[in-house]
Amino acid sequence: MKRENEFLYLKLANAIRDQILTGFIKPGQFLLSENELCRQYELSRSSVRKALEQLVEEGLIVKKVGQGTIVSPDLVVNREQRKTLKIMATSPSFYVDFCMPYILEAFRQKYPQVEVKVLSIPGSALRDSFETGLEMGFCPDLLFVADRQYHELTRERHDAFLDLRPQLAGGLEAVYPKLVHAFTDSGAVTGAPVSFSSIFLVYNPRMFLAYGAEFPHPSWGKTEFLASAKKLTRDTDGDGIADICGFSLPISLGRWLAVAIANGVRFQKDQDRTAITRTLSFFHDILFRYRVATLAVRSSLNSEAFLQERTGMVLTTTFELASWRHSGLSFEPLVAPLPFTSDRAPLLIANAFMLPGACPDIDLARKFLEVALSPALQEEIARRTRFLSVLQSVNEASWNMSQLQSMGLSRELIDSGYFVHELLPDALVATELEREMELFWAGLESSESFARRYFDIVKQTDRG
Repeated sequence: MKRENEFLYLKLANAIRDQILTGFIKPGQFLLSENELCRQYELSRSSVRKALEQLVEEGLIVKKVGQGTIVSPDLVVNREQRKTLKIMATSPSFYVDFCMPYILEAFRQKYPQVEVKVLSIPGSALRDSFETGLEMGFCPDLLFVADRQYHELTRERHDAFLDLRPQLAGGLEAVYPKLVHAFTDSGAVTGAPVSFSSIFLVYNPRMFLAYGAEFPHPSWGKTEFLASAKKLTRDTDGDGIADICGFSLPISLGRWLAVAIANGVRFQKDQDRTAITRTLSFFHDILFRYRVATLAVRSSLNSEAFLQERTGMVLTTTFELASWRHSGLSFEPLVAPLPFTSDRAPLLIANAFMLPGACPDIDLARKFLEVALSPALQEEIARRTRFLSVLQSVNEASWNMSQLQSMGLSRELIDSGYFVHELLPDALVATELEREMELFWAGLESSESFARRYFDIVKQTDRG
């Protein structure tokens, strides 16, 4: 744990240092408060303070008693003769941690005269940071975003980003059409996808063997899922409370929505109430009637329970799966098809680069994108990290077809898949839906009751 804390403090120190040295935060400007840094970067106060102490020692920042911390007013940043490419990236990001280094190395080999700086910005603050930077005369050459952030950025700034089709001269033709469409705004492709995943189910085969649970198979359904979950749920210390559960159920909309889609929920205003009631009833069944699932209020908690073999099954992504393997997982998670219905349409997530119209060096940014999307590099990243490529040919060479089918990632399934923004275009409605579900997740509101209210929430998309 000590090593992990030191790693986190160094990441924060590096992030703030790069923001200062690239001019994103200027001499005399205040940094975020310690409380804000803790919240946005999801770090402990001790890690934040250690990062700030490191930057004080380097002379980059000054602490003002009772006021906060500012960039040293006397700081003079020596501009190197080499060109600098600045990338503002959402944080945390598995792709930035595990895949970006390969892109940076390939780009350095091709353009050794260029230095690349990646500015890590908390995802919740990315849009505001980008807009504030523009107002103060700072524009990154590229933005690295998740699909939901892309739609937040383009919803009110349709003309702020360049159409990448002419910039990349055919470089997007080999990318899955579904992914290109997800980053298309008003007819212009303003995001270049570089990686994606579905939300799929994995299980721990060691736990299934140990407790005699039936292994998942292509045709298994709810009955078999429940039977396996019951066998996996155990009270190992004899205190009358199960400390091992069959399934970890995350309340994040970006996870449980995969189950809703599998049950036929499409968040349409005229949809039959049956599908959403069936989905909600299933959640209450496994949480409160059969008590074979545990509720994860954070994605990190969801993962940690599975990694510590406290839950036998979990919803995850190829991003997360690759990070588990990188950290030295003690068992090999296996992919299982979602057992909830025959509807195989997957819930999708993706990452992309965006090129701001005010980019200081459009040609240099374009060259970086060409490197990132080159088939040879996409293949190397897929082979070394086990992240999915945005190129169908690379995935079919790196994964067997049964794995892709189980993850909902064959070409035909991808084409039928959904991003959260396609089902809930209004981010405010999505936020209200999550907030209004609190009583339901606590078991204090019935499935039927929330199903009735659900339609009132979704109908807000019609409001002006």
